[in-house]
Amino acid sequence: MLKQFAIKAVAVTLFSHGVVADGHGLIGWGITMYDPPCAFACRGVISKCTLLCTPINGTVNHGTSHHPVSTPPECFTTDVAFMRTMALCIDTYCPTNGAPSMSKIEDYWYGHLGTGTVGTYKWVPTMSYIVALQGAKEDKRNGVTFPNTTSTSVGEHAGHNMLRARVLRRHEDSSTLPTIKSNQPLNVTSVISASDWKSQYNGMITFETNEDGHSTYTIILTLIVLLLPVALSLLRFVPGLTRSKGWTYFNSVLNYPAVWGSSHREPVAMIAGGGLIPTRGQAMYITLISILNIVFLTAPYIYLYPQSIFGSRDEQNMSVMGCRAGVLAMGNMVAMFVFSSRNSVLLYITDWSHSTFLLLHRWLGYWTIIQTVLHSILLLAYYVKFGDYAAELASLYWIWGIVATVAAVAIWVFSLLIVRQKAYEFFYITHIVLIVLFLVGYYYHIWYRYTYNWGYEIWAFVAIGIWGKDRILRAGQMIYHGWRTAKITSVEGANGEYLRIDIDGVHSEGVVYLCFPTLALNFWQTHPFSIVSSFARHESTQQATPAKSTVQDSEKQAETEITVASPSPNQSDTASTSSSPPHNVVSRTRIIVRTRSGITSRLAARLATAGTELRLPVLIEGPFHSTVSSQLSQCNTVVCIAGGVGITGILPHLHQFGNPRNGRLYWGMRDTSLKNTLATEIADLPSSIQIETAVGKRLDVESIIREELASRTSGGLVGVVVCGPAGLADEVRRQVTGLTSRGATTAPYILIDEAFSW
Repeated sequence: MLKQFAIKAVAVTLFSHGVVADGHGLIGWGITMYDPPCAFACRGVISKCTLLCTPINGTVNHGTSHHPVSTPPECFTTDVAFMRTMALCIDTYCPTNGAPSMSKIEDYWYGHLGTGTVGTYKWVPTMSYIVALQGAKEDKRNGVTFPNTTSTSVGEHAGHNMLRARVLRRHEDSSTLPTIKSNQPLNVTSVISASDWKSQYNGMITFETNEDGHSTYTIILTLIVLLLPVALSLLRFVPGLTRSKGWTYFNSVLNYPAVWGSSHREPVAMIAGGGLIPTRGQAMYITLISILNIVFLTAPYIYLYPQSIFGSRDEQNMSVMGCRAGVLAMGNMVAMFVFSSRNSVLLYITDWSHSTFLLLHRWLGYWTIIQTVLHSILLLAYYVKFGDYAAELASLYWIWGIVATVAAVAIWVFSLLIVRQKAYEFFYITHIVLIVLFLVGYYYHIWYRYTYNWGYEIWAFVAIGIWGKDRILRAGQMIYHGWRTAKITSVEGANGEYLRIDIDGVHSEGVVYLCFPTLALNFWQTHPFSIVSSFARHESTQQATPAKSTVQDSEKQAETEITVASPSPNQSDTASTSSSPPHNVVSRTRIIVRTRSGITSRLAARLATAGTELRLPVLIEGPFHSTVSSQLSQCNTVVCIAGGVGITGILPHLHQFGNPRNGRLYWGMRDTSLKNTLATEIADLPSSIQIETAVGKRLDVESIIREELASRTSGGLVGVVVCGPAGLADEVRRQVTGLTSRGATTAPYILIDEAFSW
């Protein structure tokens, strides 16, 4: 009893000092699989041996699904022959193969002897390692005899399955310890042959090293994908770089142009359901992502033979590459969710546009799908050729893996550009449902296969956390703005082509997402809109109607709005004691949209039914970060080219681009309806902004760009901003980059394509 108590005390002491059998984190990054491998190799040889306490015809699997063991853990930790054989094997092979410390061996002894896989202190051996080793050496000196029993099972142990062999050791007398082999009965202290042990050792070393590679290369991939935009965006802080002509030429040749042709915003390649051609800068980033995925999938791996896990190199490649593809899919998935987030911290750190982030989100999604499909195909082929496919097919982890794979492929099919453009709302709902199904399938695929043993679930938790955090923040923004009412009217003279949305009680800027809960059955959907103007001012409660605004009045009004938006305590007290009429804070946000399919067509239809004015409840999500203003802050001059309702994406930035810097706005429109309805916003622009309009005709983009960039004599950086139809944006891009590549520009510039696209 005293010895038993001492052994349990040692185990409790090890556990209380934080000795963890396998660690926390990922394999190779906090978690070890076979440490020390020399001891795991010993147990690997004899784990399937039948012990005296092994249940006869037992059906319970105490190992893993791929490595079943019929002997329960408590049997391993009480069987004398097993423990003495293990101790002798560790003492024989470990000193010359890693030479683990005694504390590590003892930690293995108390944490892994019962399970052989994931460490646990639940089953404490009845004898310590030292005691077991002493007993084994005594058996080696004196020889062993088989247990004297009439049990049929023990008789089998003492019969044809036990090979007596004389073990010759240097500097020691010979002994009569038998040599045990895997799957044979073990009821006396035995030795393990060097060839059997080496095969097991090579298999475990190879397997864990490659598993370490799965984690390492996936972490490298994820960090490069997420941190490279940060590193590249820091170039804008290099003194004088963005204002140099060399940097302008670099962007004009290697960054701004489309990879091929002249279309970037206009869809091409309709054979595949439509697609957008990335710019050369975006393509370099996508190429880097693709190269990393291909290289890390195919290499490097290690191969050691002979080994116990894989019988051939082809078998190992099929299994290990299939596992590598699955882990790489997880890293791509995490980065994919970061780039899809509307509240992504990277958007605030970098100066990359949200459209670029969405493009990279799609490509990371492609690689998530590709690696997921490769993972499924390779392991399917492996189990069909080398394993028990029928048993795998019935496993819950396999079923959930199929669910995740099918959902991933379906996400790609339902996210083609033609689907997004022709049926955006269908795409939106299927995208959400399939993503949830993919995450659930992926999580349970890991859970039913590994539970929380090897850290694979961490990738799922990170991805779910990013996705869930974004939705929580978006819901919080809606709650913050509260339940509002949107007044929808038709822009006068536009024949229903444009709608005006006014939302009282909200002062916001940039891009917001609007949800109209009562407009359709899919009440949860939100849609992006650019805010053309927004104000917050104090109005007298006795004021009947607002005075007619002039340019000067508008400028004074804007100045007043800034002053009263955040009044000081003294101002508030003065206002309350003044004899002037009481004031209320009045705020309003205005949005102009073009009627197309989807939500805008529904709004137009409801407005046509309601008459001249439609009021609907609305929830507001946002505003969201825009990099345009921060990029223009470094410019001395701004040249804005707008087409039609694209003016709404430019006006807010021009309002911030005031004196003493100069700017010019070129605005092309079909008719004067937009010009009339936005007269106040146009009049409120800083006096340094010159405005040229073209009604009923196309803007002469070539002449505009040549005048602004090839004939400019004043110094400083020029910001070229375009917002409008895809054809206009691509034409501006082609003219700007072509002019610079020919060496005809006289001023450095930056090109900003203000657009939102899926």
